[in-house]
Amino acid sequence: MQSPTLEAIATWSFCNDLVCGGMIPEDEILEFAGASFRSVWALELLLMLRRTRERSWGASEILKELRSSQVVVVEALNNLIAAGLVLEEDGGRYRYIASGRLEQTIGELERFYALKPALVMRQIVNAPSSKLQILSDAFRIKDE
Repeated sequence: MQSPTLEAIATWSFCNDLVCGGMIPEDEILEFAGASFRSVWALELLLMLRRTRERSWGASEILKELRSSQVVVVEALNNLIAAGLVLEEDGGRYRYIASGRLEQTIGELERFYALKPALVMRQIVNAPSSKLQILSDAFRIKDE
């Protein structure tokens, strides 16, 4: 298994005692979703793998199940692997491996997403993209 990158650790370190210690307030679940997932597809992929954690999935099976593009699925898988949530097994198969407090937080997010999917989707879609933020900051005119 690959070790999570520093970026992944920083992204997923949002799961602290306040958020992961039990029932998580709605605003904190939304903040976690927006900070942790670059797309709704990534959340859907993680939750699908979580629901079927007893099996591993091939990339073509994931594409068929999610009805998504290869580019979206590959990017989401790479991010989830880097975060230590998904394991790539031999033969190009993938499975969910989150545990502990992070697993608990993702469980809370899944329950909340089932109740208020549009709210979670909006949070993810409207979250600032770090790449876009870096680009816009580079062109920002600074007051002298």
